[in-house]
Amino acid sequence: MTPAELHSLLQDGHPGALRLLSPLGNRAAMPLGIPQQSEQARGALRKATIGQITDGAGRPLALPSLARYYSGFPDTTSLLYAPQYGLAPLRDAWRRHLALPEGVPASVPVVVSGITHGLSLCADLFTGPGVPVIVGTPYWDNYDQIFTMRAGAPLVTYPFFAPDRRFNVAGLAATLARLDGPAMVLLNFPSNPTGYAPFPDEVAAIVRLLAAHPHPLCIVCDDAYNTLYFDTELYGKSLYGALATAVDNTRALVCKVDGATKELVFFGGRVGFLTFSANGTAGQALAEKAAAVLRGTVSSVSTPSQTAVLGALSSATLAAEHAAVIGVLAARYHALRDALGQRGLEALPFNSGCFALLRLPDGQNAEAMRQRLLKEQSVGVIAVPSANALRIAYCSIEAADIPDLVARIVAGLG
Repeated sequence: MTPAELHSLLQDGHPGALRLLSPLGNRAAMPLGIPQQSEQARGALRKATIGQITDGAGRPLALPSLARYYSGFPDTTSLLYAPQYGLAPLRDAWRRHLALPEGVPASVPVVVSGITHGLSLCADLFTGPGVPVIVGTPYWDNYDQIFTMRAGAPLVTYPFFAPDRRFNVAGLAATLARLDGPAMVLLNFPSNPTGYAPFPDEVAAIVRLLAAHPHPLCIVCDDAYNTLYFDTELYGKSLYGALATAVDNTRALVCKVDGATKELVFFGGRVGFLTFSANGTAGQALAEKAAAVLRGTVSSVSTPSQTAVLGALSSATLAAEHAAVIGVLAARYHALRDALGQRGLEALPFNSGCFALLRLPDGQNAEAMRQRLLKEQSVGVIAVPSANALRIAYCSIEAADIPDLVARIVAGLG
């Protein structure tokens, strides 16, 4: 479709998304290019369209030295290009995997090359110079590259935690109150780097606040660590469903970025998903814009990785396997909490995900301490200068080794 045709669909089905589009988002549309012309020729007797080296019958002339590593795949077409939107069966399977309640508006997900790529597409479509991106600090440092370095959008921050050591809804509210035009709000739960996820009353307050905001608002749920919850009192799921149901689609759009990276423990697969809070043709229009930008960057996402994720989603044992990983992470989480308590160290609140953030005493520098721990204690952690803190990725440490890790940190803090 042309941009004008896509905009007509958005005007009818989700005018808020149309108001939020960046200049690139406005231009984005799929031309009648090579992939589309090739798809139209799918049933042709002699198909000489797309530049894939095949046997003439649609199967790749795969080199045996490479193809043998994919021998478990259903057929060798897994070594061919995938559509820009992603494999259709995988998009449908992930939509079912989300298990959204009836009535929650949602497009069919677009397959993206990992969480970072999904966030980058949101930046491309809905931000740019002069469009603030609101995020609690400390935040994942890659947001600087995604939103400011690439898209030129300014990050506007507020303290992630309130004085009562819970999520700072009042700080978010005060930041929103200063806006007089379009903006983006980033919500990352469970958080990287804090390892915090909200409780039900916090979620209700966030949803009320964002739903009442009077200006155009793109709300991005960075759900990279979704499903990694260890406290039964937590809200325990993505905020996407509650937000997508509550906001007014004449001025707000919710985007959900998630994937197989953490949920399926498939870090190197680089398979993520981007879902928009728009149904029907409006959702298809937004998916086409995302796919158009995707084609102009990575072209398409790895077909072997998509095939692997699709196979996993159909496995009868997937839920049990995921539960087993959660059990391992929960044991490490409790081991770290216990070890910190026994040593008299207090981290910022953490209850989920993969991380804990240890704030350093006044007078100690996070980067200097990181280097000291590495040199003197053979301990690797991440310095978070904005919080003068050290990020501990307990997800990558055996539970039995965590007391020694904390002991070494105590010795380094000396």
